[in-house]
Amino acid sequence: MLLKAWLRDWRRHPLQRMLTILGVVIAVAVVLAVDLANQSAQRAFDRSMLEVAGAATHQILGPAEGFDERHYRDLRLAGWRDLAPVVEGALRLESGETVYLLGVDPLAEDPFREAASGFGSIPVQRLMTEPGTVLVPPEWLQRQGIDGESTLRARGAAGLHRLTALPAPAGAAQGQIWVADIATAQMLLDRAGRLDRIDVRLDRGGRAEDLKAQLPPGLELIAVGARDAAARELAQAFRINLTAMSLLALLIAVFLVYNTQTFSVLRRLQVLGSLHLVGVGRGQVVGVVLFEAFLVGLIGTVLGTLFGIWLAQGLVGQVARTVSDHFFTVAVTAVEPRPLALAAVLALGLGLTVLAALAPALEAAGSRGMGASGRAAVERRARNLTGYLFATGLLGLLAGAWIAALGLGGLVGGFVALFLMITGFLLLLPRLLALALRWLGGPVADRFDSPLPRLAGRSLERSLSRSGPAVVALTLALAAAIGVSVLVGSFRVSVADWLGQTLTSDVYLVSAGPAAARSSSRLPGDWADTVRQWPEVASVSTATTLETPSGLGVIDLFLLSPHADWLDHLPLVSGAAPDLDARLRESDAVLITEGFAAHHALDLGDRIEIATPQGRRSFDVAGIYRDYSNPSGTVLMRAERYDPGSAREFASMGLRAAEGVTVEALEARLDAWAREQDRPALVTLPETIEAESLAIFDRTFAITHLLRLITLFVAFVAILSALVALQMERAREYAVLRSTGLLPAGVGQLVFLQGGLLGLYAALAAIPLGLSMGWVLIEVINREAFGWRMDVLLPGMPLVENVALGIGAALLASIYPAWRLARMPLVPALRVQA
Repeated sequence: MLLKAWLRDWRRHPLQRMLTILGVVIAVAVVLAVDLANQSAQRAFDRSMLEVAGAATHQILGPAEGFDERHYRDLRLAGWRDLAPVVEGALRLESGETVYLLGVDPLAEDPFREAASGFGSIPVQRLMTEPGTVLVPPEWLQRQGIDGESTLRARGAAGLHRLTALPAPAGAAQGQIWVADIATAQMLLDRAGRLDRIDVRLDRGGRAEDLKAQLPPGLELIAVGARDAAARELAQAFRINLTAMSLLALLIAVFLVYNTQTFSVLRRLQVLGSLHLVGVGRGQVVGVVLFEAFLVGLIGTVLGTLFGIWLAQGLVGQVARTVSDHFFTVAVTAVEPRPLALAAVLALGLGLTVLAALAPALEAAGSRGMGASGRAAVERRARNLTGYLFATGLLGLLAGAWIAALGLGGLVGGFVALFLMITGFLLLLPRLLALALRWLGGPVADRFDSPLPRLAGRSLERSLSRSGPAVVALTLALAAAIGVSVLVGSFRVSVADWLGQTLTSDVYLVSAGPAAARSSSRLPGDWADTVRQWPEVASVSTATTLETPSGLGVIDLFLLSPHADWLDHLPLVSGAAPDLDARLRESDAVLITEGFAAHHALDLGDRIEIATPQGRRSFDVAGIYRDYSNPSGTVLMRAERYDPGSAREFASMGLRAAEGVTVEALEARLDAWAREQDRPALVTLPETIEAESLAIFDRTFAITHLLRLITLFVAFVAILSALVALQMERAREYAVLRSTGLLPAGVGQLVFLQGGLLGLYAALAAIPLGLSMGWVLIEVINREAFGWRMDVLLPGMPLVENVALGIGAALLASIYPAWRLARMPLVPALRVQA
């Protein structure tokens, strides 16, 4: 009987339940979609690593240009059997497309990749006996409209090479990775007699020291995980940021559920009084309210799960592209829902929905009143509670600010500080809202001839238990939008300034290697010598980035042969000195980026052991500079210090035009010359590099903007739900106003005024919270995750936009309640018991 009486309200007021379920659906969908997209991108990376490294536990690495393949033979003769030589690099097809070529010895690969990636089914005989045979990912062949085996051409050092492209067996090649016999790869990549690495499988940790002892100078044994640990850690920080943003939507949905259940209890106080009289106990009332919330959560979570899987299909590409832009290359083709992830989201959605209904359930169990007196008692308790919430919120806000200011707890501490600051500030809002509404309904309203401002303010104040949570939800959504705007705006300006400061050449020639290449693809060192002799060229700088072993693991080493005034344009944070350039040229000294210094706790004067062609050498940290190109951090070294006397290969070359020579003329000559060479290279301008870099930046935050919009939509649903609840609860009051002469248009104005007041308050309250969130994101979380520093910029226009958005969302949510009240029959409403 109790359950029937309680659920009968679903048929009488379906809109309220639909709005609540909609909020839960969207929130659960966002959380699940972000989680699935993150997991799918991570699994794609793991599969790529299995393909490239297989079951290898270690890798033998050498100089960037590779090392003599005879070292591999010597190790095999010394009794080391589980070794596999590898050559890898960028291969340019005749069409101009560049792919990543992985050269392997099929006979040595069985212990490494057969179980994990399908190498056991590759056509070994054809790869080894037919020069130019390569395994191509079936997806690539499908995109080209090729069915089965085909003939292609690729550019190498000796000109065009004919390739026989075979569809790769499942798992043997995927994404941008093509596979060839090692001899074919050496021919195509101009690596005759050279290897890039040797994969090693060691069963016992002690054997690693024995193998290290047998390596010649210049070769290093590195654990496989060490190469990707930093990238994994940084990508994890990126995924945590997305998850935190998605959880905001779920938190707003919790406010929505709380608001709906509170109103549900208030509307049925008369029913509760009757049930208490016939012997229904408190436990039964709590149970039925929680069961109702459970049904809402169950329906919303199930539908949200289905919607989330669909949403993840579109989200995973954006996540994968961002991870590929900044951390490591992943090729994700589909979302792979896992039962554990689905179960976790189901538990989260149901658990938070039921938890949000606990307070209204206890309120219902303790209520003996009926009608208006019961509602008044509930509102009185809600107003009294705001004082305790205010004190608790103030403590939480101060605790969060203290943790953030002192930088306690690293990245996790940053999120704890952010959570405390957000929660603390939100707990302040109901008390401040009550004071603001009292002020608006009194001194401010007295200045108007119309009674509507007074009615709007006092009506909202008397319904604080419903208007409060709705305002909190909208404030949280708007504050998140402001916080992200502060972060993105400050970051974008910093990146643009950094690019303008560091791109000092007139024209650039860059290697056209694929994103899958682990180090930057390289161009012949004599190219720079040739171009330097041109009369159109005033000066030339060259640069390359390579992965090299060090005392801190595998690091990104940036080798630079710069223009004479390069230090004038380098954004040094510390270490500036008149003799810095001479010190970098003449001694073993390096510069490191802010991110590298933060990740490895380094400062001026510290030393780093770095592997060079002459063996490991110790380098002094002579300076720290700002750089936004590599989240893992970079070590900068003058190229001549890394390998003195050699004409090193490079990845990019910057040219400055001689006096009287236009940039267009220099660009045209360099482009014509580059097209005649045998290596893939592109000619570009500084403004193009800046535009492409900022495009990558914008792609990085595109998913954040999407989550922000979804969060705002959930908040809009919360406001709409609150206003619908208010107009249903106050139906009799509105009917009395109508019967005393208030026109339907006046009723609509009153509802719009109420919505506008809630939206304005939420928008104004969101400004200090949003700015505080932006500060924590920049100064604490961003610095702990990536080591980057930037100036915090106050976004003028985004603040105005968010105020307008808050008011606009509230006014938009007022349309339906206003329309419904204007059409409401008066007689039935007047008969409702007060």
